[in-house]
Amino acid sequence: MANTLLDGTRSIDERDVDVARGDAPTDHAAPTAPGSAAAPRAPVPEEGRRERFLRAYVAALEHEHLDWCVLRGHDAFPSPGPGRDLDLVVAPEHAARAVSIARELARAHGVSTWEHRRLGDLEELHFHAFEGPGRHAFFGLDLHRAEACFGVRYANARHVLAGTTLERGLRRPRPAIAACVDAFGAFLSGGALPARHARELRTAVLRDPSAVRAELARWFGAARAERIVATVAAAEDFAGALDHRALRRALLVRAAARAPLGAFAGALRHAWNARVVPLVRPRGRFFALLGTDGSGKSTVLRGVLDVLLPAFGRERLHDYHLRPMLLPQLNALLHGGRTTYSLADMADPHRARPSGRVGSNLRALWYAADWVLGYALRILPLRRRACVVAFDRYAHDYLVDPLRSRIRRDSLFLRPLCALCPAPDRLYVCLAPLDVVRARKQELSLEESRLQIERYAALAEQHPRARRIDTSTTVEAAVDAILCDLFAEERA
Repeated sequence: MANTLLDGTRSIDERDVDVARGDAPTDHAAPTAPGSAAAPRAPVPEEGRRERFLRAYVAALEHEHLDWCVLRGHDAFPSPGPGRDLDLVVAPEHAARAVSIARELARAHGVSTWEHRRLGDLEELHFHAFEGPGRHAFFGLDLHRAEACFGVRYANARHVLAGTTLERGLRRPRPAIAACVDAFGAFLSGGALPARHARELRTAVLRDPSAVRAELARWFGAARAERIVATVAAAEDFAGALDHRALRRALLVRAAARAPLGAFAGALRHAWNARVVPLVRPRGRFFALLGTDGSGKSTVLRGVLDVLLPAFGRERLHDYHLRPMLLPQLNALLHGGRTTYSLADMADPHRARPSGRVGSNLRALWYAADWVLGYALRILPLRRRACVVAFDRYAHDYLVDPLRSRIRRDSLFLRPLCALCPAPDRLYVCLAPLDVVRARKQELSLEESRLQIERYAALAEQHPRARRIDTSTTVEAAVDAILCDLFAEERA
């Protein structure tokens, strides 16, 4: 039976994600040899939605006779690690169809395509698969029409796809090309050479130095390629001896000399897609949890971030409380940078009387300025990097409980404050019955808790980006409901 709220309406809970969940996976024991004793063996878990989708995808590419190969991620196929991508090279004339197949098969397998963007010769698709209670898989597909450095092509798809071989259902490029592209792709852009790619490059050099030399000569010139091969063959720890800036400069100069107009257009397109487009269409996710004291929003938010941590990493997860805090607290601003209240005082959110009419309006304007400036200077740069930004409370909390920040309920600037603040992708309103809320916290009076629950329920009904989250059950159920909604199929 679905969870319900105080007004009897249906909430988002674990029942609402049954469409994404599908049948629970079962374990299958490995068969025993004929005539042998049926000794117990460790069960082999059935593949999840992610694995079934990826297997179906590469099979569809092969079935439709598209020109493709796996560039990176073949070692972990079909179970890439949390947040890892499967990199494919696709012939330019087949790229649109490859993207279409990915999206169609994702829907067929209950996998959501939560983000899709094009960056020059690269198509990025990010997926979320709900594998069961508490289990979420985040992974991606990167489809390359060519290998490029800041938009300037140095290895076209036709060259990479020439001579591919089929290994365990995956098309793979020639070892020398695969090793060079893997090693120098990240090295040329960011200056870091992953240890695994460095080992693969050295292995390729030791096995077939002439093939590696010939490939690098196309990019950097024969003399520089000879020096690179000698450096790689000389020592296992060769990364420090390579100057990525000099190599990048040599590669860009050669590429520009071969096709000056194409190189210029590619660099301009890359700059536009990487710098300008994210300002208009931010990446990543931006959401907030609202709710009265005792609704469980802070606990649920911690659960959401814990699930996302393996896939996004700490550098791409950012959480805030109420405001971006670009501007200081008014209390600290008026008292020489030091607040006049303690943590113990915060146990009573309504301990201080609200300011007068003028003071309340000034407070609302101050907080609005913090949200507008804070979004532009703190939140938007994070979204350009495809980060996940979460808020424990947001501007809309002022509509329900302005007294917490000493703002009168009749302040003229409360609703304009919310209108000025950049709207998150989602507002998750955490609701639970009054007795559950009171059992968790009793910082507010009984009547105030009841009124706030009613106001938050009304907010969830009225705001177009708000969703109800029933927090009277388990934390896991609430976390699953939020993640399945937040990373649902990409919204236009």
